[in-house]
Amino acid sequence: MNDYLGNTPIRQLIPGILLACLLLLGFMVLREFLLTLAWALIIAYVVWPPYRYLRQQLKGDATLSAAVMTTIIAAVLFLTVYWLVAMLQDELKTAYQTLVSDFGQNTYRLPDFISRIPWLGSTAQEWLERLTDDRAAVIAQFADWAQQWSGEFAKFLGGIGRYIMKLGVILVTVFFCFRDGDEAVRQLHQGLVRFLGKYQDVYLEAAGHTTRAVVYGLVLAALGQGMLAGLGYAVAGVQAPVLLGAVTALLALVPMGATLVWMPVGIVLVLTEQTWQGIGLLLWGFLVVSTVDNVIRPLVISGAGRIPFLVVLFGVLGGLSAFGAIGLFLGPVILAVLLSVWQAWLKLQQHEEQTHESAPSADRKLQTDWHTLSIEETLSAQASDSATGLSQKAAEDRLNRYGPNRLTEKPPRPAWHLLLAQFKSFLILVLLVAAVLAAIIGDLADGIVILAVVSINALLGFYQEFQAEKSLAALKNMLALQAEVRRDGHIVQLPADQLVPGDIVILEPGDKIPADGRIISCQTLEVDESALTGESVPVAKQHQAFEPATMPLAERSNMLYMNNAVTRGRAEMVVTATGMDTEIGKLAGLLAGAEDGETPLQIQLDSLGKRLALIAVVIIGVLFITALYRGESLIQTAFTAIALAVAAIPEGLPAVVTVTLALGMHRMARQRAIVKRLAAVETLGCTTVICTDKTGTLTVNQMTARSIFYKGRSYKVSGEGYALAGEILPATGDSAVDDLADLLLPLALCNNSHFQGKQAVGDPMESALLVLAAKGGVDKEQAVLQLPRVAEIPFDAEHKFMATFHRQGDQVKIFIKGAPEVLLKLCNSVVDNNGNSLPAQQDKLLAQNQIMAGTGLRVLGVAVRTLPADDYKADSDLFQYIQELTFVALVGLMDPPRAEAREAIKLCQQAGIAVKMITGDQKVTAFAIAQELGLSGEVIEGEELAGLDDEALAARINAITVFARTAPEQKVRIIKALKADGHVVAMTGDGVNDAPALKSADIGIAMGITGTDVAREAASMILTDDNFATIVKAVKEGRGIYDNMVKFVRFQLSTNIGAILTVAGAPLLGMPVPFTAVQLLWINIIMDGPPAMSLGVDPVRTGSMDEAPRHPDARILSLRRFGNLFSYGLTMAVGTLGMLYYGLKTGESQHAATLAFTTFVLFQVFNVFNARAEKGTTFNRHFCANRWLWLAIFGVILLQILVIHWPPAQRIFHTTALMPTDWLMAAGVAVSILVLEELRKFLWLLWGRTQAERGL
Repeated sequence: MNDYLGNTPIRQLIPGILLACLLLLGFMVLREFLLTLAWALIIAYVVWPPYRYLRQQLKGDATLSAAVMTTIIAAVLFLTVYWLVAMLQDELKTAYQTLVSDFGQNTYRLPDFISRIPWLGSTAQEWLERLTDDRAAVIAQFADWAQQWSGEFAKFLGGIGRYIMKLGVILVTVFFCFRDGDEAVRQLHQGLVRFLGKYQDVYLEAAGHTTRAVVYGLVLAALGQGMLAGLGYAVAGVQAPVLLGAVTALLALVPMGATLVWMPVGIVLVLTEQTWQGIGLLLWGFLVVSTVDNVIRPLVISGAGRIPFLVVLFGVLGGLSAFGAIGLFLGPVILAVLLSVWQAWLKLQQHEEQTHESAPSADRKLQTDWHTLSIEETLSAQASDSATGLSQKAAEDRLNRYGPNRLTEKPPRPAWHLLLAQFKSFLILVLLVAAVLAAIIGDLADGIVILAVVSINALLGFYQEFQAEKSLAALKNMLALQAEVRRDGHIVQLPADQLVPGDIVILEPGDKIPADGRIISCQTLEVDESALTGESVPVAKQHQAFEPATMPLAERSNMLYMNNAVTRGRAEMVVTATGMDTEIGKLAGLLAGAEDGETPLQIQLDSLGKRLALIAVVIIGVLFITALYRGESLIQTAFTAIALAVAAIPEGLPAVVTVTLALGMHRMARQRAIVKRLAAVETLGCTTVICTDKTGTLTVNQMTARSIFYKGRSYKVSGEGYALAGEILPATGDSAVDDLADLLLPLALCNNSHFQGKQAVGDPMESALLVLAAKGGVDKEQAVLQLPRVAEIPFDAEHKFMATFHRQGDQVKIFIKGAPEVLLKLCNSVVDNNGNSLPAQQDKLLAQNQIMAGTGLRVLGVAVRTLPADDYKADSDLFQYIQELTFVALVGLMDPPRAEAREAIKLCQQAGIAVKMITGDQKVTAFAIAQELGLSGEVIEGEELAGLDDEALAARINAITVFARTAPEQKVRIIKALKADGHVVAMTGDGVNDAPALKSADIGIAMGITGTDVAREAASMILTDDNFATIVKAVKEGRGIYDNMVKFVRFQLSTNIGAILTVAGAPLLGMPVPFTAVQLLWINIIMDGPPAMSLGVDPVRTGSMDEAPRHPDARILSLRRFGNLFSYGLTMAVGTLGMLYYGLKTGESQHAATLAFTTFVLFQVFNVFNARAEKGTTFNRHFCANRWLWLAIFGVILLQILVIHWPPAQRIFHTTALMPTDWLMAAGVAVSILVLEELRKFLWLLWGRTQAERGL
């Protein structure tokens, strides 16, 4: 046992023991000061969550947030005490009057059950009778008591003063705790860390965990006492039992604090001759307080803190004895810290034993240091084969063992969290408070209705957000990473999360590495490891390297790591780690989901809502002042003011924007445009320039070889696309075709495409060349057997060629294809008519290149070189061999334009969107394609672009339509020039080097088929069909989504304005306010909600693509638009008040109010059609297109009929049944808002035509 309690661990625990002792000593010496400070800290701790929420709403202003929260706490405390004292004052006054009356009439008798007690009852009754008989003696006795107690009363007042002063100190301390709490906690934590040493986490966790458990038990016990108290008050017949129960719960936060309510109320009941009720209440209170404080609360704390019950009980009792009420907190915390001393030592011993037992063996360590192993050792350790990969069964077994290759992500918000989030709005909280107040003052029906309306609104919001979350999850699945893997000897495409250790993965330039792996083969491989190491420069990799075990992660040249990107070369690797076992997985949660930040429109609408909130506050103030002046009920005025505030503020705007954008993203995905960020949907609608690649975007991306220039002769090629049908024929005449083997062999072998069946698979251009070789009779599979590939230089935008190295006996043949002007600079000879090598005739070949390119063909040069095998070194720099080449031929290929691209470009031009083509093709080729697509304007090559300074480029940027031979880095410069000119730019891209341009653009658009993983990650939108027409559809959809949000704003705000004018106008005209609080909530949330939400799925407005793009900073509520909305609101107010006046003149007030209420609701039904069409008539071809809108309209009409004619609803909404003539009259007045607006738009259109005819 002595060994078990060794000296070293105990010495390490001494700081914790000393800390506990110092806490005890410090509290004894500075008891009063520390108790005051402790109360302040506890209040701040309990109220910290709402303070953090308030601070977020006030944009992080710590001082203002602390001041507001402290003021709220003070107001709650003082108002509670004031209300309690006022209530008890009235009750005690009544009790005093009863006693005086009883004494004066000599009728006061003790309760029967006391009188029947032997000796005690008769003696007490006799004493009372003697007192009442001798009034003079009674008066003298009261005088003596008053004299004796005057000094005690002075002491009592002094105590009250001290408590008030202490409360002030506590509130000031609470203010500073709020304002400087984060910094104070940080400094305290640093100090404790230095003092406590290695056990600081244990002590702090024990203290913090116990404190949370105590607070949890305290709050839960207080709530329990409050509910039991309310039950007791209700049984005893006390007025306002709900409110008294709430006050009891608040005071129950202090030990025995609930007795401050139980005892006075019980005594007052006894003194007012409600004897049994009073005594029963006192006994019930004693039972509840003693049981909850001394048994239930320690049990809850014990369970929540996982602390032995006896420790909590002794801590509570000892703390109360030593420190008073605050000891309820301090006692358990101090004992828990002391207990943690022993538990921490035991945990340390257990941890050390487990660490010793689980120390990795030499073999286990060998298996994890993959960079130290050879390729053969790695494959052997993983039980894999580089040629065949894993079998499917082995892969499935490993997937079950290791789990999916997926990093731990932030889990989606559960449904209950989404539901609770609907109640976080400040305005919703105000409504909940209103519902509680209604129940307290006895208007239970209104309270239930308010609560039901809020709940329905929350359920609607929950449903919409839940659907939006599902949409975003579906989009995320569509963006899942794919990997090329060798399984069972075949190359297959698999979702990256299906990879397992031992898989052989094939990587190309632009691929994102799907898992950690050891390189087993590579050629000129470079990898961007910035995601893991922060190094921005690509790192060269090699497969033969052996690294020491201590080599840093960033320097392991034979390893590839998850989430990094291949920037150059090709590679194969064997997977060594997946999921959270990867190096990036150890960094915890680097996967980013869809952005949660607010879009610019959401920010704008949030600001609008706050401005309207300020207006509502002013209106509330005016209502209260008016009510005070007229002597009206302040409670009813408060309800009307709260309801009017909610009716005046469109609190649903930001949520509707989010939902509309998310559902818009889902609709775009169905049209093959996956939008990754909400803000991108909004930005699409104001795009002014689309910079697009040509290949695959404007064209079908199925290159077809059309022309060959070989040995001085021209040939044409028949056939379309990748179909093998076709032949090579002389361009003119019927002369025989030369032997093309010297040309076709390089085309087949310097090529990474292959046939699957009869379908060419791979890069479009390489597939076209492979098909061309097959048409000429060259079989690639046979050619590879005769000339196996030994090395490769992959194509890159910098050197603009691809080269492959093939061994043939004692020679190495090099086949090169690439840009003709680049290859000609590397050639010193050309093949003539007889197949002989002659000095290269660069001028003639360049001229032929221009002729072929001028017809819209993409021209490739083909060259060869033969080396003695001894001169070739596999591990040397391969670029040194690319010189002294022999030029073979020119091959012209064409990627036919998409049939829909020309029409899409025309639509863009009509919509005021400029289309600029950026391509790597030659100038003449690019110009020919542009002409065919209907693009007119200047054409500039990358070399010329590089010679322009920023000022010169800015002057020409709008006139240039085609950028030819453009390097990827020049795309960023083009984007900057366009954005500097005020354009909103969308840019397409597919390669690794396009990522900076995609990030620089306002909308980065990546190709889903040909695009690399890096490009797709950098983009904000992905085209799953690589089609330019899809971009135009997305822009159109973006405009439609923005239009729909404007419709919602117009509809909602016009209703708000109408409600404000109606409620404010009625008193001014000498009429009662036509709406109750419940009716206003019904209008704002139920009547407006469904129609407004259905506007979000309205079809795109006709003519939306015939207008210029909107400015991205354009305000959604312009002065002109606000004027229109004010006219709508004024029409509603005039019509509603007119019907109210009519009803008051012809019937009773309830009938008049019901008629006005119905008229206002029907105004909303017709006003929704005004919101749908701001400029043209609403009676267009889309009038019946939105079935959700019509369902919403019919639904709200049926609900309104129910509210008016169903007796239970009549009682709740204070309505009465209307006659059919009333409904017709109300509908006739309400339709005026649609008729007047249609008339206004017609007159405006007529005036515009007149002005146009006059030439104004």
